[in-house]
Amino acid sequence: MLHAWRIDEDAAHSVLLVVSELVTNAVEHAQPPLALHLRRENRGPRVWVGITDGGPSARGGTWTSSCAHDEHGRGLAIVEALAAAHGADRHPDGTTHWARLPVAYRTR
Repeated sequence: MLHAWRIDEDAAHSVLLVVSELVTNAVEHAQPPLALHLRRENRGPRVWVGITDGGPSARGGTWTSSCAHDEHGRGLAIVEALAAAHGADRHPDGTTHWARLPVAYRTR
């Protein structure tokens, strides 16, 4: 999809990293089901990424509970560094964690 939208390679890598971090957080800290939302915004060259989950889990995932503290916990810092804005919206079906990233388009 990012290729079809003509997103340049560096921006595409940033979008994919943010997707990976948000999905990992959802897998480790939320209940299923998970849904990925990706859209190109018409205002400005931006991509909006959202991960909707079933709401907070009562306990952490197996990876989080099995690793040392310094091996996890950087995901939202990465999202914050790459995104122009990010946040979470709670709704009756769960939570959508989202990020809006500035992107550049390929010239050829």
